[in-house]
Amino acid sequence: MKLGIIGCGNMGGAIARGLLSKKFLPFNSIYASDKEAGRTKELHRKFGIRVVTGEEIAKKCDIIIIAVKPQDSRKVLSLVSAGLDGTEHLISIMAGITVAKIESVIGKKVAVTRAMPNMAASVGKSITCLAHNKHVKNKSVAHKIFSSIGDVLEIDEKHMNAVTAVSGSGPAYFFYLSEILRDAAIKLGIKKEQAIKLANSTLIGSGALLDELNLAPEVLRGYITSKRGTTEAALRILKSKAFRNLTVNAVKAAAKRAKELSEGA
Repeated sequence: MKLGIIGCGNMGGAIARGLLSKKFLPFNSIYASDKEAGRTKELHRKFGIRVVTGEEIAKKCDIIIIAVKPQDSRKVLSLVSAGLDGTEHLISIMAGITVAKIESVIGKKVAVTRAMPNMAASVGKSITCLAHNKHVKNKSVAHKIFSSIGDVLEIDEKHMNAVTAVSGSGPAYFFYLSEILRDAAIKLGIKKEQAIKLANSTLIGSGALLDELNLAPEVLRGYITSKRGTTEAALRILKSKAFRNLTVNAVKAAAKRAKELSEGA
């Protein structure tokens, strides 16, 4: 089996490293292509991954992971299509690009999986959602690939834009919250270095609690919200400013943009 990755930015590179760390395939069975030569050269230097063109990946590889920007989807899919014989398995992590869109550009009956990992793939903590077309006979292949960078869920493709908005874009929301907590701590007189540590460690610890205790977030929130206490005072402000509605509307905006990317591709 040979696997090719077209697009070796943050996500493509993380998948390559995950596959090698989990020994999914030997390094000489993984091929990489990117319009920025520096990215593939770095993967070759560190791991020995073979650097080729996108056209060569289409001709040589059984599994082809397309990890380019949605705006480049049509160009890359058209390039790949010429080298396919119908036995390949295409896996796309392009936000907003539907399976139907991929099929229409490829113009051939071929197995297609749509995947949505997130930035935490770079540390093996991604959550990836998968949706397949009817030509995918062995779903375990895609599952194993993305298990190398974190957890995996199988979903109905109609929910993929929502997944993109919640978990694909989600890390940015938490980074923004950490930024806000840091700045709030600084305004309260805490030194910047200490404020950064306080904010980041609090989010990391909170995530670990959710993961380890496996309790609903509202239950955990209740554990630290004493009546007339400090946490209650903070939550009262968040509720009065419609923090919940603001967050839901932000996620809806991200989902809407994912849909627009699909329609405009």
